[in-house]
Amino acid sequence: MQSYLSNPINTRSPKEIHRILKLGDNVVLPLQAEPMPRKPSKLILAGSWLWRKIKPHTPKLFYPVVFIVAFAFFYTLFNFSSLVSQVDAVFNNQSQDEVILGEDIGDYYEWISRYYFAVSDKKLLSATNDIDEDGLANYDEFVLQTNPTVLDSDNDGVSDGLEVINQTNPWGQGSMTQDQLKSSEPLDLIMINNRISFNIANHQSNASNNPKIDYDLEKHGTLSIPKLNLQVPIVWTKDPASFSEDLKNGVVHYPGTALPGEPGVVYIAGHSSDYIWNNHPYTRVFAKLNFLEPGDDVFVDVTGADGQIRNFRYVVTEENVYNPDDQAQFIDDSTAKLNLSTCWPIGTQRDRYVVSAVLEGI
Repeated sequence: MQSYLSNPINTRSPKEIHRILKLGDNVVLPLQAEPMPRKPSKLILAGSWLWRKIKPHTPKLFYPVVFIVAFAFFYTLFNFSSLVSQVDAVFNNQSQDEVILGEDIGDYYEWISRYYFAVSDKKLLSATNDIDEDGLANYDEFVLQTNPTVLDSDNDGVSDGLEVINQTNPWGQGSMTQDQLKSSEPLDLIMINNRISFNIANHQSNASNNPKIDYDLEKHGTLSIPKLNLQVPIVWTKDPASFSEDLKNGVVHYPGTALPGEPGVVYIAGHSSDYIWNNHPYTRVFAKLNFLEPGDDVFVDVTGADGQIRNFRYVVTEENVYNPDDQAQFIDDSTAKLNLSTCWPIGTQRDRYVVSAVLEGI
């Protein structure tokens, strides 16, 4: 015999249920109340209202929306590394001195603050300036603890820079102490020597009368931008037809524009992005060019015909956006100037973003 328990209660007839519960056949069991429907949330109501509004226009909106989404996807795909550079620069945008000084920045500013009274412009106290023209940048003077506003700290007739090159004591007689020798190890003696030579030449003639310098343009130069933590080869392009190929090896100098140290515009260009199939190290070398600010330094090294490396220091003054064929970006005979250029906005060739800097020294 089939057990009552083997038959689910919701499939039995009312009389059968009555017999189980020992109730009469005329007893009416209360029915279970139907659950009340849930009230839609405000979000669902808002979504329904929005859908009713846009539904009639869906055929018209479909293709524009698909186009926008596809454009955004492929633009991001093709320029991903350059866009990442932009985002990184936004969240990690450091001043030039922060990049150069690193952990020493607090100690440096505490030390250099003693000399604020000696200069008319506090910008002169940045790490790369050579206030007293002894060949030592302010950061070099900080390392050696010499006076950045005095050519000859110990007043012995020899500039501090020459004393460092000769390894003599800039604070007294005789050779450098062991501590001074150890402190001076990170200093770039070639750069110090070049600054001294530049300062001497600069006092003998102004930039407009400087003769052309004889360079070995078969050897790549070097462009250094401390603010962007960037150091990249300069290709001295001989023919504009080879720009595309030369840009795979660094940044390019436009033939016919001035050379470093000469009056006029030194025009150097680099990629902010490149085609996805052009895989080389310099596809986004200038992707963060727009983060340079007035007062930031740009250094250019070039090899002379005598084999000596000559260094030039330019200081950023302004930035502009030009049409690609605007000749104003190539011409300025008022001073020795450097223009750094890249295609803009990123991923297009519509304009040229140009950062201008003037020659300050070495």
